[in-house]
Order: sequence, then structure tokens, then C-alpha cells
Amino acid sequence: MKKSVSRKKKPYCFVSYSSKENHVPILFPCLWIVLEPHFDLRLTPSALESGADQHSQIVDLIKECTFAVVVLDGLRPNVTYEYGLLEALDKPIILLKEQHATVDIRSFIDESVDLDVTSPVLKIDNHFSNIKGVYYAEWNRLDPAATVKTIWREYKKKSKITGYVEIKEPMLWDTQN
Repeated sequence: MKKSVSRKKKPYCFVSYSSKENHVPILFPCLWIVLEPHFDLRLTPSALESGADQHSQIVDLIKECTFAVVVLDGLRPNVTYEYGLLEALDKPIILLKEQHATVDIRSFIDESVDLDVTSPVLKIDNHFSNIKGVYYAEWNRLDPAATVKTIWREYKKKSKITGYVEIKEPMLWDTQN
């Protein structure tokens, strides 16, 4: 009789982001480069089970995560809600904002309304004042090597992560030449 090999589930990082921000998927491979093989990444909607309640699944993913990355780009309601839940549960959070992030105003306007609305640059102190004074790191969609380094530096500051492990600095390529 063969014994089944029990596989220990890897701890995971919940990633909260706006799927309406077209540049944010550039960040995902950068997160993976830094956090693999130590942590899995759980992103919605791909981490959700079809046919089940979306809200309760997201709450469960947040409750069970080891830590989270919250990407403020777009400043969407789902992201601010998930950030608040993570804070309430005292989960370690890496808070990121792309250097040229904007507030996604258009998502609040019905498409049938013909308004020419420009999304303002995201200014945390003005647009999300509840976290005024909370440190966030800026990432750059045009510089993956610098983004990887930013994620790595921010992870190193989160020693209260359950199962925290030292991660060697990933070296992609020299961006100085």
C-alpha cells in the first residue's frame, strides 16, 4: 500500500488591486520573483471559486493570508475595503502606489453619460486621508528591476509576518548602464 505524500500548503500573500488599472499586471511577475518559492500569491478573481459567494471568499482569503500587498493605483472601493479589513485583522501589509497612479474617476460614472473626465493624480493625503502618515512605497511600471528591489526592501521591513524568512535580494539586470 502506497502512502500518500502530504504536501504542506505554502503560506500565501493576498494581493489587493484594481483590475481596471491596465498597468498593474506588470507588478505581478515582480511580486512572484521576490516571494517565490517561499509564498504563494492569491489574486482575485483567479483565486475565487466559481458559483460561490465572492465577498465571503475574499474575506476568507484575507483572514487566512500570511500578509498582503495592497496596490492603491486607481483607489477603487474594493481595494480600500480590503485594506480596511486587512488593518482590522492586523495583517502585515506592503502598501504600494505606482509613481504615476491616478484615481479612477471614470469607473464611478455611468458609461451612457458623455463626460470628458480626466483622472487626477493619486495624492494619498488628499484622496485617502485615513491613511495620511502611513508609509507606502512607490513602484515604477517602466522599471521592473527597480520595482523588484522595492518589493524586496518592503518585505524585509515586515518581520512580523508569520513564517517570515530572509529572502536574498533578487538581481535581474543592471539598470544603471
